[in-house]
Amino acid sequence: MTCFYNICQAKPMSKRVNNEAEFAYGAGQLNPRSAVSPGLVYDMDALGYIQFLCHEGYKGSSLSALVGSPVNCSSLLPGLGHDAINYPTMQLSLESNKGTRVGVFRRTVTNVGPAPTIYNATVRSPKGVEITVKPTSLTFSKTMQKRSFKVVVKATSIGSEKIVSGSLIWRSPRYIVRSPIVINNP
Repeated sequence: MTCFYNICQAKPMSKRVNNEAEFAYGAGQLNPRSAVSPGLVYDMDALGYIQFLCHEGYKGSSLSALVGSPVNCSSLLPGLGHDAINYPTMQLSLESNKGTRVGVFRRTVTNVGPAPTIYNATVRSPKGVEITVKPTSLTFSKTMQKRSFKVVVKATSIGSEKIVSGSLIWRSPRYIVRSPIVINNP
């Protein structure tokens, strides 16, 4: 599942193996009925996007023109994790086929489904990639409650592949929330 401002719910359009991995089908096949009740959402606010853009190397002067007020990237708290964004998709670029590359992704989700509920993590890792999540369960006692987790992606090699993908799936008795994890070798 990929979410943007709580409007989402997608699944891969094909079960077949695809050389272009997650990029081959984009967000997947949209399910509007499920989008109304996704279970978990990855909230983002304007500050989160600004932190992300600062992390990506944009200058405060460029961002000031975009947001309509002064932005000083050096005075902002940096976004958390490898990519500095609270988004369902995680992406790690390898710098070469030598050595191990590690990305730590920190995420926060909000329960928008019924409570109490527990989500348990299932990780699918491609060959040459180790993916771990902590904690492995998220417990929500009420709706609109937030929980944070950490995903560590450790890639030693993806061979001759340009792109491989895995996933983190949060399962509750009612929902399945899928986050794609993409490792590419530019």
